[in-house]
Amino acid sequence: MRGVDGLIRLWKWRLDERRRIVVDLEILRGNIERQMEKLDQELERERKIATRNYEAGTGFTNYRKANRERHANLIVSREEVIDRIAAAQEEVNAGFRELKKYELVKENWERRERQKQERREQAEMDEAGLQGFIRRQDRPDNTPG
Repeated sequence: MRGVDGLIRLWKWRLDERRRIVVDLEILRGNIERQMEKLDQELERERKIATRNYEAGTGFTNYRKANRERHANLIVSREEVIDRIAAAQEEVNAGFRELKKYELVKENWERRERQKQERREQAEMDEAGLQGFIRRQDRPDNTPG
């Protein structure tokens, strides 16, 4: 079963790696969403400044346009990351299924080995009981003990 044990270790390692990738992608998605929030906050702050100051207001339109473009780029990036997360999660699921196959093979093998051992032990006990019975039968007076 060393071969199966090795496969189980390999698939556990692969599964851990795939899970780390999902976590990294989730962190990346969180960072992108924070950047989007920051852009929204900056836009609102600049809007307030532009309403109070005419000179600041003249450049606000260009700023808003650039802000919205960056925001749109972040939306595209976030959607790409979400797609990558879904793909990575499917790889985790596939890895988990593969690991389970090998774990079930090992469990079945161990169960069969336990059953074989129990049958051997039972056969030994049956043989000992039979030998004791035969010895008692072979005694001339058939007295126990």
